Amino acid sequence: MQLHNRTEGQGLVEYGLIIALVAVLAIAGLVIFGPAISSLLMNLGSSV
Repeated sequence: MQLHNRTEGQGLVEYGLIIALVAVLAIAGLVIFGPAISSLLMNLGSSV
Protein backbone atom coordinates (compact mmCIF):
# COMPACT_ATOMS: atom_id res chain seq x y z
CA MET A 1 0.00 0.00 0.00
CA GLN A 2 2.85 2.38 0.78
CA LEU A 3 4.40 1.78 -2.66
CA HIS A 4 1.13 2.74 -4.35
CA ASN A 5 1.07 6.17 -2.66
CA ARG A 6 4.69 6.75 -3.58
CA THR A 7 3.95 6.02 -7.25
CA GLU A 8 1.08 8.52 -7.27
CA GLY A 9 3.34 11.18 -5.81
CA GLN A 10 5.97 10.46 -8.44
CA GLY A 11 3.40 10.88 -11.22
CA LEU A 12 2.29 14.18 -9.73
CA VAL A 13 5.87 15.44 -9.65
CA GLU A 14 6.37 14.41 -13.27
CA TYR A 15 3.23 16.31 -14.32
CA GLY A 16 4.48 19.34 -12.42
CA LEU A 17 7.83 19.20 -14.20
CA ILE A 18 6.12 18.93 -17.59
CA ILE A 19 3.90 21.93 -16.82
CA ALA A 20 6.94 23.93 -15.70
CA LEU A 21 8.81 23.03 -18.89
CA VAL A 22 5.86 24.07 -21.06
CA ALA A 23 5.63 27.37 -19.18
CA VAL A 24 9.34 28.08 -19.66
CA LEU A 25 9.10 27.27 -23.37
CA ALA A 26 6.04 29.50 -23.77
CA ILE A 27 7.78 32.42 -22.06
CA ALA A 28 10.91 31.91 -24.15
CA GLY A 29 8.81 31.82 -27.31
CA LEU A 30 7.08 35.06 -26.39
CA VAL A 31 10.40 36.75 -25.66
CA ILE A 32 11.93 35.57 -28.93
CA PHE A 33 8.93 35.97 -31.25
CA GLY A 34 7.08 38.74 -29.38
CA PRO A 35 8.30 41.68 -31.47
CA ALA A 36 7.59 39.88 -34.74
CA ILE A 37 4.07 38.95 -33.62
CA SER A 38 3.46 42.49 -32.39
CA SER A 39 4.47 44.05 -35.71
CA LEU A 40 2.38 41.51 -37.62
CA LEU A 41 -0.69 42.37 -35.56
CA MET A 42 -0.07 46.09 -35.99
CA ASN A 43 0.12 45.66 -39.76
CA LEU A 44 -3.08 43.64 -39.76
CA GLY A 45 -4.82 46.23 -37.58
CA SER A 46 -3.78 49.15 -39.76
CA SER A 47 -4.91 47.41 -42.95
CA VAL A 48 -8.43 46.88 -41.58
